[in-house]
Amino acid sequence: MRWVFGLVALLIAVAVALTLSARSAKRSFDAVKAVAPALKEDVPARDLDENEVLRLADRLEQLSGVTDLPADELHEAVATCAAWAAGVTPGSGAYRASVKLRAAADALLAAGDDLADPQRRTARRAVAEARRALASPGSQPAGPAGAIRDQLENVQLRHREQLQEVEKQDQ
Repeated sequence: MRWVFGLVALLIAVAVALTLSARSAKRSFDAVKAVAPALKEDVPARDLDENEVLRLADRLEQLSGVTDLPADELHEAVATCAAWAAGVTPGSGAYRASVKLRAAADALLAAGDDLADPQRRTARRAVAEARRALASPGSQPAGPAGAIRDQLENVQLRHREQLQEVEKQDQ
């Protein structure tokens, strides 16, 4: 009989711990969601045309197999993807596709002339993810957490681009 009371006490303690943990996680998630709007990039928004996105995906995939990469075209692709991302809702397939294509263009900008460069593989993987995201209607399965993750990735890409510009100016 005593073991029953011990088991009940243990179950109550576990329930209390799980409840407190869930509340803490919810508060943390709410805090991150409150900061998310500040992650938006200050870029003029541009309407996302699915056919144009697919053309860019095809072009970036094609460029991943070219030794002499056109930097100007890749910079333009980065700017276009940033404008698309500014014009759509974070968490949507279109937003994720924009971010992933931007990541692909950035990876190609960082790639060397060697076709086996890991940055080229990264670019191809990002293009494939962009295609999957664009094919999924509505919001992404990861929900708000995925939206925040994509926004953070977009901020990281912007920071990486700024570093590349600084390095380019120093040369």
